[in-house]
Amino acid sequence: MGLQYRKGKVKLNYREEKPEVYKAIQLTYPQVTYEQLVEEIAQSRGVNTNMTRSVVDALLNRLVHYMEIGHGVSLGSFGSFKPVFTSKTVQTYGEIEESLAADAKGFRKKVRFYPGGKFAQMLKGMSVTGAEVLDVPDPTPRP
Repeated sequence: MGLQYRKGKVKLNYREEKPEVYKAIQLTYPQVTYEQLVEEIAQSRGVNTNMTRSVVDALLNRLVHYMEIGHGVSLGSFGSFKPVFTSKTVQTYGEIEESLAADAKGFRKKVRFYPGGKFAQMLKGMSVTGAEVLDVPDPTPRP
């Protein structure tokens, strides 16, 4: 099925005159839960759901362990996970530590995901199509 969109009207609130423009708005669908995914994996391989959950949990625990100590983790054609941070800029070299001490949020820590070959192939083949949607509220949150 791929990605679907509907045509919608939005206001550009960041502009003083706040013009209304049209754009393609992606339709969103419910997320697949962890439990659903574990159950589907177990059924597709003919193994016990608890064993599958145990293996997936162990994989996640190892990912977290290695990233906690600063390592990136590669999962082959699935992709790579890498812990990264960004920090505020300061005027002088000496201000770096002062800035971090004064601001507990000095570092913004994130986990970056770099898609591997499987995801690259999926994205190349994925279609984006319009959908006729009647009387559906706008999924784009408004401030």
